[in-house]
Amino acid sequence: MRRKQKSKATDRLTVTLAEGQRQALQSIAEKNGATLAFIVRFALREFIRLHTDGQLRLTFPSGEELG
Repeated sequence: MRRKQKSKATDRLTVTLAEGQRQALQSIAEKNGATLAFIVRFALREFIRLHTDGQLRLTFPSGEELG
């Protein structure tokens, strides 16, 4: 009997997207031959990489721009 290999530790997150965001992400995924999950993980990695400094400070847009 084969045993399941233990996968890397993961953490699940549920996010509610603004109108049109899922379709935009899905379109990016399709154009790149990737899954929606991969695109979201990639985007998060890039966001963290670009915004990491000593204190992870961000300048947030006004509420209307957040969607």
